[in-house]
Amino acid sequence: MKLLLGIFALLYVFALLQMSFLVHFFPSGLVPNLIILCVLCLSIFERSSSYASMAGSLFGGFLIDIFSSGIIGFWPAVLLLTSIFIKIVLEDYVRLPIPKKF
Repeated sequence: MKLLLGIFALLYVFALLQMSFLVHFFPSGLVPNLIILCVLCLSIFERSSSYASMAGSLFGGFLIDIFSSGIIGFWPAVLLLTSIFIKIVLEDYVRLPIPKKF
């Protein structure tokens, strides 16, 4: 529960930074999307038994939809499908070079 609250707070801070502070530093409004970057990194680096990236992708997509003028529900679906795809690929097709004990 503390992990999810921390992820939600981090995503909210990234949304506020992206929409209010970083707009002034990048020309013509081309601001990097910190929420998508955070969700992708969370999906790649979390344990395979954890589902925090899926909850983070839903919340992060909701934040992107709230702060943009798009259809609500598009970004949570995109980020959730991306997170599921990354988890499936990492579980089934990628073998990490971690030494295992016999």
